[in-house]
Parts: sequence; C-alpha cells; structure tokens
Amino acid sequence: MDKAEELYERIISPIESRMMGVISRIVRDPDDAADVLQETLAVVWRKLERLDRHPDPQSYILRICLSRSYDALRKRARRRRERPLEGSIEAGQSAGRGDAVVQREALSAIHEAIGALPPRQGQAVLLRAVDGSTYSVIAKIMGCSEVTARSHFSKGRARLREVLSELGLM
Repeated sequence: MDKAEELYERIISPIESRMMGVISRIVRDPDDAADVLQETLAVVWRKLERLDRHPDPQSYILRICLSRSYDALRKRARRRRERPLEGSIEAGQSAGRGDAVVQREALSAIHEAIGALPPRQGQAVLLRAVDGSTYSVIAKIMGCSEVTARSHFSKGRARLREVLSELGLM
C-alpha cells in the first residue's frame, strides 16, 4: 500500500458515510449527491498530502463537502432559472397528485430556503438542525469558534423562519 492509499484509509475512509450524509441532506437528489461526493473525493485526493498535515483533516474534508454541495445547489437553481417554462408545466401537471406532492414541494421550498441563506448560516443550520451536530463539531467543520457557530445557527434559523413564513410554510 502506497502512502496515498494509507492516507486515504486513515483520513477519508472513516468519514466517507458521513460525507455522503452531509451531501445528501443538502443536495437531496441521489444522483446529484453521488456526483458531488465524487467531485469532493477528487478534490480531497488532489490535496491528500496537504490534508495529512492539517490539524483536523476530517473537519476540513466535511467543509469541502459543504462547499461542493452548495455549488451543486447554485448550479441547479441556475438551470431552473434558465428553464422557467418547463418548471411551470411540471408544477401544473403535479397539482392533482395529492398530499405527497405538496409535502415534496414544501420540503423542496425549505431546502431552497436553506440554500438561499448566506453560506455560513446555511451550513450551521444544516449541521445543527438536520445533521444534529453539536456546536463544537460545527465550529471545527466551519473553522470558527463555538460562539460564532452558535451565532451563525441562530441568525440562519431566524432568517429561515422569516422566509418560510413568507412562503406560508410556518
């Protein structure tokens, strides 16, 4: 086993399922999540030697996961803006499908609202409210103090509440 494989086994392998969990919670689409994971692993592989010297490489890797996931959300939003007519046709066709569709649309709206938050606030909300991470873990992943992590979460939650109220979801 060469050094790169050893580093992969020691640093990445233990958190690979957590990486996919974080990405999936943000991106929501399984195919997009798999793509984001592959992009993340490619970035991590290129930085593997540097990661070995990092004081907390796993938190750094999770930060890369967050960044790549938000990039995927922005790309998806950009594609939707470029095809507004198709989206309205799909929405019109799904109107008669019942509660499951309404729930999916509500979850999609919540997810988009989280994606619209400033990046640090969105990360804190996802890590705390969705992933259930403690503030100390959030602080490590985001590279800030625990107090700052709490502040990002608090501000993000308040902004999310405003947005969801405007959409009639709260």
